Amino acid sequence: MSAGAHLVRRFSQSLADRGPDPAGEAWLLGLLNDAEAQLYRQMSAADRSHSLRSAKCPALAGDDQRVAAALHDVGKIQAGLGTWARVGATLVGALFPSALLGRWANYREHPRLGAAMLREAGSAELAVVWAAEHHLAPRNSSLPGEVAAALAAAD
Repeated sequence: MSAGAHLVRRFSQSLADRGPDPAGEAWLLGLLNDAEAQLYRQMSAADRSHSLRSAKCPALAGDDQRVAAALHDVGKIQAGLGTWARVGATLVGALFPSALLGRWANYREHPRLGAAMLREAGSAELAVVWAAEHHLAPRNSSLPGEVAAALAAAD
């Protein structure tokens, strides 16, 4: 899926989303360590729903991949932006990347920020790397091709 199509789909989901189903969320929390669960709980309802959908992707093989898929956007909590502000940050960032400051800059940097947060949380290296690289095409990832492709499909 193209980056633009991904953003449009996520935007649409974010507008309608009210949060993950409790049973699915309990399952996902069972996969996370305590520090990861604390980070996950700080994510917006829409981001937690996206995390759960990502973790349940049938292309994933094993709990390490499910955790990586679930937490790839955790860095967005550093920005604290809602859906409409994210749209603004995305558009401004695409046209004038150096103009982004503060929370908007944090939103654009969420892959790097999320990787650092996951490293501090004691996450597996796969989760740290995927958080940092999830905006790259799978062929440009440092992960094995089939792993990057599965994680990209989950996103």
